[in-house]
Amino acid sequence: MAVNTATTPKIEGFDPLIKPSGGFEELKRLVIDQGVCSYCSTCAALCERVVMGEDGLPVCGSDLESGKDCTMKMGSLGCSDNGTCYDCCPMISFSVPDMEKSVFGRTREDAALGCYEKIAAVRSKNKKILENAQDGGCVTSLLACALETGMIDGAVVSWRGKDWTPSSGVATDPEELLKSAGTKYSRVPATMTFGSAIKDYRRLAMVGTGCQTTGARRALEGPLKNLVEITSSSKSPLDFILIGLFCFENMSYDCMKKTVESSHGVKLEDVVKTDITKGQFIVHKKDGEKIKQSVKIFNHCLSDSCHLCTNFTSYLADISVGSVGTDPGWSTVIVRTKKGMELFDRAVKAGYIEVQDKVMIDAVKFNFGLKEKHRKQKKEEREKEGEYVPEYGLE
Repeated sequence: MAVNTATTPKIEGFDPLIKPSGGFEELKRLVIDQGVCSYCSTCAALCERVVMGEDGLPVCGSDLESGKDCTMKMGSLGCSDNGTCYDCCPMISFSVPDMEKSVFGRTREDAALGCYEKIAAVRSKNKKILENAQDGGCVTSLLACALETGMIDGAVVSWRGKDWTPSSGVATDPEELLKSAGTKYSRVPATMTFGSAIKDYRRLAMVGTGCQTTGARRALEGPLKNLVEITSSSKSPLDFILIGLFCFENMSYDCMKKTVESSHGVKLEDVVKTDITKGQFIVHKKDGEKIKQSVKIFNHCLSDSCHLCTNFTSYLADISVGSVGTDPGWSTVIVRTKKGMELFDRAVKAGYIEVQDKVMIDAVKFNFGLKEKHRKQKKEEREKEGEYVPEYGLE
């Protein structure tokens, strides 16, 4: 979806000049070519000239069969200041404190938790959801509530095939939501689906990891903000809810598949569920057998983007959800915005979820601390080699 934020009237035969910018070329130079792309797909979400290649990396311009070049090369005001792909990328330096002021009206008081209104342990009250859920079934229940009570028209979620092949799409009913339950542990282009779905759904939720919700938030506060404001006086304005997932690290499907099958000695089509608990990657087979291996077996699958990220709790989402900090069968929920609070309260009142206050905050902070440690190490390595490191104004 190409987004044009220009307000200058078009005059035939004349294109207003803009300041020089590399657009996708600069994004490629800093992020893609230097190995810090998070594969979030935000760059492909808002521009028809960018697609995700077979290796999961973005491709643009002459590298495509279409040959459509980056708009920023045309010398006209047809994109955002530096290109939507560049301006929305979560791996391009930006001020998180400034973004927090824009989204939440304040900056965080707690480095690990981010800005929030409420933290609670949550579990679905729907037996069918719990049977299919990873932990407490919280995300599925919140989305079901949002759909069935008219807060949203659709939800961008991720599904998996029989061999755990991940895909992303828009769920519009509870049955489709149910099929999306459970963690995939491999990359899915959710933000790209979100960008294309905006054309068809005026009220939309998206479930994503920290980098994906950050990319979506940068778009909503940047190139898409004018679009939302223009429709704000209409009968059905654009409205979005971002549900972020706790994420320590993520990997490509191919690497995850090969690693699991070689280390655990099992085919993915024979697996019904996977868990990461206390440093162990646990595979649950269809026959009931559980096989455990250290999560370190996946170290070779991780990109530098995971090591440079400290966004464990998806701190720019409306609601963040994860398993760390609560008892088995429950989910830790961090409600961050008024919109998130509206959905949370509605789900409680309508009987979609049950809530308790028992959350082990120290466990959440411990994982955040590990990500901080990893970032410091990787940052020192990259700076020593003269390589690019994104900065967020949090250090």
